[in-house]
Amino acid sequence: MDHLADAPIANILILAGVIFLAVGIFGRIGGFIGSIFGNIEAGKNSRVLAGVLGSVLILGGAWMHQQSDKSASHAATPTESATNATSKTIPAPAATTDSKTTPPVTVNDGAPAKAKVTADASVPKKTQPDVAPTVLSADREKVPAKPAAVGDERLIGTWTNVIPPHQVTTVARIQITRGASGLEAHIWVKCSSGECDVGIHHLQVSGNTSTYDFVNGDRRLVGSMNVYAPNVLLLSVDSYEPGTSNHWHHNRVLANSNLAGKIQVAFSQYLDSPGQKAFAMSPSGRCSWHLKSNTAEEASQKALQNCQNHGWPDCRIILLNDEGPQ
Repeated sequence: MDHLADAPIANILILAGVIFLAVGIFGRIGGFIGSIFGNIEAGKNSRVLAGVLGSVLILGGAWMHQQSDKSASHAATPTESATNATSKTIPAPAATTDSKTTPPVTVNDGAPAKAKVTADASVPKKTQPDVAPTVLSADREKVPAKPAAVGDERLIGTWTNVIPPHQVTTVARIQITRGASGLEAHIWVKCSSGECDVGIHHLQVSGNTSTYDFVNGDRRLVGSMNVYAPNVLLLSVDSYEPGTSNHWHHNRVLANSNLAGKIQVAFSQYLDSPGQKAFAMSPSGRCSWHLKSNTAEEASQKALQNCQNHGWPDCRIILLNDEGPQ
């Protein structure tokens, strides 16, 4: 019954085939069909021919119905295939807590950015480029700060007293290095056996001046030093006897191994000369000295005048006779 209207030609062929087949079987047609086509009376040969023709028409109509069904089935197949192909090709989106809302993104200042809403969760999200992690302000406090470089870098090295020590507890040598907490001074002093190690001491820094303070035996030693000229160190030492009012003050001149050769020769010539004498030097390393004067004061004046005559500014007396000026 489903095919009475969708294939009219096939249906007509079948209907005609049924009529002819009926003629072939019964030999006549009357009644309702006879009223339409007229009463049919067939002889023996006519009945055989009508039976064959009716069978052919029925088979033809059935064949046409079959071809029509195949065409309809074939037309529906691409749509179904396309539907299946689509469902296999496009992967289902990954499950999220909220398929239409992206999670908030933290920006550099620590505040959450506004969430972005997409029209369809199945639409692929744009890949974000890799960004180096930013240290937030809250985390910066946890990052250890680099220790500040405290103290004059020019102090670092080994410094030797230019005047051979002849007094006990006089500083003979200082080695300055940079430790974890700043500059440290390893000090040796004159003693009966030669040089005695009195340990490593932290230097307190104030401007261009570095100071040590420690107790050695029955003496408290306080030293203040600064680089006066290239590779020339001026050291002021105060010695105290705890529990008493005894106090000694000395000024020393130390040099390191990088001291220019002509300055080393100048120091040597000066120290080898007897009598009242004075040694002047400018911060640039220029030097002048005066020997065999009548007094130490006269020697100082003449040494400074010689600096002025050469146009060397800011000269000062760093050695008076065989000591630093008091």
